[in-house]
Amino acid sequence: MIALLVTALAVAALTWVVGWWGVVIAALLAGVVLWRRRGAAWLVALAAIVAWSALILTNAVGGRFATLASSIGGVMGVPPALLVIVTLLFGALLAWSAAVLGSEIRRAARSARGPV
Repeated sequence: MIALLVTALAVAALTWVVGWWGVVIAALLAGVVLWRRRGAAWLVALAAIVAWSALILTNAVGGRFATLASSIGGVMGVPPALLVIVTLLFGALLAWSAAVLGSEIRRAARSARGPV
């Protein structure tokens, strides 16, 4: 649970600072750190969903999100709710793939050093 919260905070903070690349950076680092944990990539993907949900809710409280989602949804021909779901899935897939990559990089670096 703590790994989920720390990863979600890192994803949210880095997304706020550097945009969607923040998901990749945080997930890659989380994959390196959590490389031994079973299901680490799925945990990181869930953390990305939590983080981006919090950021979307923060924007929704400000009142700007509904207008933006309706406008973009109208242009794309999809309902705003579907747009939110696709956005969250995009973040989760980015996080999952970066976490798998980070785990494999750590695993490869460890095996290249030989047994410790």
